[in-house]
Amino acid sequence: MKIKKVLSFDAETNGLWGEAFAIGALVYDENGVEIARFVGRCPIEGTVDKWVETNVLPQITGIPVTHKDYESLLAEFAKFYLANKADTDIIVHMGVPVEAKLLLDMHQYGVIGDWDGPYPLIDLAGNLQQVGEDPTSVDSYLKKYGLTVGEFEGGTHNPLYDSAVAAKVYFHLRSR
Repeated sequence: MKIKKVLSFDAETNGLWGEAFAIGALVYDENGVEIARFVGRCPIEGTVDKWVETNVLPQITGIPVTHKDYESLLAEFAKFYLANKADTDIIVHMGVPVEAKLLLDMHQYGVIGDWDGPYPLIDLAGNLQQVGEDPTSVDSYLKKYGLTVGEFEGGTHNPLYDSAVAAKVYFHLRSR
């Protein structure tokens, strides 16, 4: 099978089923070299979820607000996604409900068309489970195999960091 580029993306939402307020995505060439990057953030609408306040917001202090609202954040991410999706494996880690909702919302807002979804959307949780690893943690896989992703302000729940870890794990799994 031909090795493809990889587009790894992650979103942080206001509660597990809420709207995204931060999106990160990284595109890597066939050799695992980063070739494109997206990061965006908008204000959180409504009451901030307590778990998000405690666990996510401290990890993304280095990501400034770049968009006025959710709709403009989605539209900008959709442009990046559409520009980078051809001949690319599109991956997430535990993409339901967060990243799946992001894709559905992009369609609902009309910023991607009916045939613009990732076919397939590769969720690493299944890949990890299939090889006998913990499907819920790409961080533990990273640690177990001594893999590194470079420097990202914050850690888990910074969407760029989460995208980088997922991509690193995906490349490692492909090479096994």
